[in-house]
Amino acid sequence: MKFIVYLLGFLWIAAGAIAILYTDNYKGFLKGLLIRLDRMYLAMIPAIFGLLLLFAASSTTHSRFISLIGVLGIVKGVLIYFNPGGLFETSKNWLDTLSSQGYRLVGIIALVLGTVVISWIQ
Repeated sequence: MKFIVYLLGFLWIAAGAIAILYTDNYKGFLKGLLIRLDRMYLAMIPAIFGLLLLFAASSTTHSRFISLIGVLGIVKGVLIYFNPGGLFETSKNWLDTLSSQGYRLVGIIALVLGTVVISWIQ
């Protein structure tokens, strides 16, 4: 179980560091990913990560918070899949208009979240 939390924490840290250091490349990668992948496959990514977090939450000291993040990931996957009210297209347009500072802020949040999750492992 700890392995899953370590893996997801380090993935968050890596994604955050890349978003901060290589903002333009990260922005282009996300745009390309949203264009190339089908919405069904994009919905599976947060849902699988959410399930993994729910499964591994018991190995952390703050299992309720980790479980909440897992549930939010599953909800995000369901919302992307069913796309109520064109929410996916709205989010995609929002990412297109987000400035470089916005991407760096998202990177900082991911970096901090990954560090916190790893520090809460029992």
